[in-house]
Amino acid sequence: MSRVDNFLNSFKPAVELFIKHVEDGGKIRIVTHNDSDGLSSGGILCVAAARKGAKFRASSEKKLDDKLIHSLAEEKPDLTIFSDLGSGYLDLISKHIKGDVIVMDHHLPQDYEAENIIHLNPMLHGIDGARDIAASGICYLFAKELDEKNLDLSVLGLIGALGDQQDKGEKKTLIGVNSVIEKDAEDQGFLDKHVGLIFYGYETRPIAKAIAYTTLPFIPGLSGDEGSCVAFLRQIGISITNGEKLRALADLSDDEKRTLFSSLSNHMVSQGCDAGVIHQLLGTIYTFRLEEPSTPLRSGREYASLLNACGRMGRQGVGLSICLGDRDEAMEEAQEILNIYRRKIGSALDWVQVNEKVEELENIYVIRAEDQIDDTVIGVVSGILLGQGILKEAKPIIATAYSDDDQIKVSTRSTEELVQRGLHMGVVMQKVAEELEGGGGGHDIAAGAYVPIDKEDEFIARVNSIVPEQYTK
Repeated sequence: MSRVDNFLNSFKPAVELFIKHVEDGGKIRIVTHNDSDGLSSGGILCVAAARKGAKFRASSEKKLDDKLIHSLAEEKPDLTIFSDLGSGYLDLISKHIKGDVIVMDHHLPQDYEAENIIHLNPMLHGIDGARDIAASGICYLFAKELDEKNLDLSVLGLIGALGDQQDKGEKKTLIGVNSVIEKDAEDQGFLDKHVGLIFYGYETRPIAKAIAYTTLPFIPGLSGDEGSCVAFLRQIGISITNGEKLRALADLSDDEKRTLFSSLSNHMVSQGCDAGVIHQLLGTIYTFRLEEPSTPLRSGREYASLLNACGRMGRQGVGLSICLGDRDEAMEEAQEILNIYRRKIGSALDWVQVNEKVEELENIYVIRAEDQIDDTVIGVVSGILLGQGILKEAKPIIATAYSDDDQIKVSTRSTEELVQRGLHMGVVMQKVAEELEGGGGGHDIAAGAYVPIDKEDEFIARVNSIVPEQYTK
């Protein structure tokens, strides 16, 4: 039996337990993370639970810690379901939550088993949780096993993977178990794919706005600056209007698309970006056929960006409402949240670059943001800086910012090259954070931690010292 088959078979006990609690009229508590993967995961679980007539309550949380676990224990649910978090806290969950528990997570799992916990994690079956399936995919497979009617949730199952940048295949396609979910979506007529320029608003946004909204990759001088994008397009001879109508990227001819790609490539290289980064502008575009063409929900990556902004800005309820089908008030609110979120990222990047806040140590890059960058965007900022190719040495980046609970939020990003050499930043974060009275974990290429505010210097020094120990090649 293959690894994927073993993984899929592991869902049956969780489904049986869920059905038992529904039939008994038990109280079900759903707890999910606050990024796009967590919100799409929560949306899947809420829809699946509602369709079964379950009694449930759901919330989206910034992090899982002692405080949250104790709060959940006081609610005394009959069944608690964690999605996109939980795998690193199995001992605490088992100790304090006395009812049944299902954990659906794709992060580095703790080596721990408990009688009251059913743990669904691809890594327990030798499947890569950073590339092959996200938490939303796990929740979708659970929902599909629960009821075939939930095939329509396959779209939400893909959103988390796109939001977690699992499009690591040729031409930026999803790979691994994500392909199973993708096939479901295509077979049901929910999904179309084609290769093109990956910008925010391929069909829906005026060209200049689409370029300005693009942050992965971040285009120096253009991302976040619509006026500069208008000037850039005029300079290279691409009209932004057709009569009185503003043109979208989908309206460009093939020749115009080639001109745009070539000109952007030259621009990025002139700004110090690595030539390889430019190819991030091309890839597979995931189009959700049942969504209105005039909305960001039409494109998989745009949908994910919208959810991520809602979660990171503390408006998880808006994101969950969209996942549950609200296309009116919640959509309007989400678009404004996204605008504010993008401005926040742009301001944070300007602060880092203008003040030359990237510090190079022997084995890592470091950004100490203190209270100058919100801890909800520090990870995005570090990922953008590392992804631009401006930091020339092959090293992971560690970014820290003050959290709202007198702790330091740590976000780290690595590269595929370093992962191939054996570096696993999730292991590094988990090990060092636990040594310093904090908690951490994540994937090999992207991870995070929380540590006491007075441990920041010690944490950075310790990470710098143990990173080389990971390299095997």
